[in-house]
Amino acid sequence: MKHTNMKQQDLFLNAEPYVAKYDFSRMKSVRDKVYNLMQDSQWRTLREISLKTGAPEASVSAYLRDFRKEKFGAHTVDRRSRGDRVKGLWEYKLVENTSNETS
Repeated sequence: MKHTNMKQQDLFLNAEPYVAKYDFSRMKSVRDKVYNLMQDSQWRTLREISLKTGAPEASVSAYLRDFRKEKFGAHTVDRRSRGDRVKGLWEYKLVENTSNETS
C-alpha cells in the first residue's frame, strides 16, 4: 500500500458538510423523532435514544444540545450519570419550555 501525505480534511475538499436542499428535511425529520421521544421527560442514554429513533448517537447528542437553543425552543436538557460514575455513562431528560417567550 502506497503511503500518501493526504490529510483528513483533504478527503472533503469537494463536499459541503451541510446543503439545505439535500439535508434539511432529513435532519429535521430525525430531530423531530428525537424530540417526540424525549417529550415524556424520561431519562435515557444516548444509546437508548439512538436505538428508538434510528439516529446515530453523535447526532442524538447534537440534537439534545440544539433543543437548548432559542431557535429550537430553549428547552432544558438535564444530564446525570447512570450507575457507577467512574464508567462515564450519562442519561438525559428533556424538560420542555412551556413559556411563550424563549429569551
